[in-house]
Amino acid sequence: MSTAIAVADLLRKIDAGERLLLLDVRNAEEFERWRVEGRRPVETIHRPYFDFIEDESLVDAIPRDRGPIYAICAKGDSSDLIADMLRERGAEASNVAGGMIAYGEYLQPVHVPESREIWQLNRRGKGCLSYVIRSGDDAIVVDPSRNIGEYDQFVKDLGADIVAVFDTHVHADHISGGPLLAGRHGAQYFVSKGKGDMLDGEELLGVRVFSTPGHTPGSISLLVGERFLITGDTIFVDSVGRPDLGGQVVQWGKMLFHTLTERVANFSDDLVILPAHYASVSEIDDQGIVRGRLGHLRRTVPELQIRSEPEFIDAMKKALKTPPAIYEQIIRVNLGALTVEDEKASEWELGKNQCAASVKRAAEVVS
Repeated sequence: MSTAIAVADLLRKIDAGERLLLLDVRNAEEFERWRVEGRRPVETIHRPYFDFIEDESLVDAIPRDRGPIYAICAKGDSSDLIADMLRERGAEASNVAGGMIAYGEYLQPVHVPESREIWQLNRRGKGCLSYVIRSGDDAIVVDPSRNIGEYDQFVKDLGADIVAVFDTHVHADHISGGPLLAGRHGAQYFVSKGKGDMLDGEELLGVRVFSTPGHTPGSISLLVGERFLITGDTIFVDSVGRPDLGGQVVQWGKMLFHTLTERVANFSDDLVILPAHYASVSEIDDQGIVRGRLGHLRRTVPELQIRSEPEFIDAMKKALKTPPAIYEQIIRVNLGALTVEDEKASEWELGKNQCAASVKRAAEVVS
């Protein structure tokens, strides 16, 4: 039996409902903040690494009748030792290679049903979504993550070349791979760091740009083939993008309100919304895609039903909590005002994104 399992294989087992036990050996604070999630429930036991080091007999208390044991820590080193200790006592145990950092960086590509040439690349550990759109031998990449090698290989396997890279907005939760990916391929790079009007109406390979400010003043959405709308952080399938990350919730909230009630109002109910983030694995559908018909979202997302600007601003204020402090630094990197070493960038990006403003979830927390 292998002594290590890749994140992709672990998630495949969890998503398939295989019987297994996940042993998380990080400290309590890290465990409470962020943990492995699958599309089906996974039994998880938390026991810090140093507990086992201080008392090795605790290894014998880990159940052996719940299926194979997979140990995980932050980077995969401490959990490797615990997996060894378990095997020495006869348990079927493996280490999750790369730990939570590998989990946070793993990309799962899935073809978007009903589309001919769109793939959604799901960064499962963060709830981040990026896209590859192919047109013949050419490809566009949208909202790429920092580890651009994944996109290089994926597009190469499609038999295409990257000719353009879009960021739908200046991201706050993760460092964009857009500039580096575009530079590597000699491709055009598009991002609006101010107002998105500068890109409004642009069209490339059948992809049309719409300015949809609010989450940021420069936010854009991309219409693909008149059927799919890649919305960035403007509209999610269960909420909308938070308008406070620039510290101007009223001003940006007004922009978002008018985007939703004026510009988005002109789009067809039949459009398939493809967002840049999601908050819960429950938003991944049976075919492995995060998406929603705009008509359905108009009926189910509370923020899309508000028709008064003051009421919308008030709802935004109530729905928001303080964003992670590191977001300010990540924004500076994505604006080109700061550089960061790769190891530090991995630390900054740990954890799920917090890019949504959800009236519904705020009410659930209060109740």
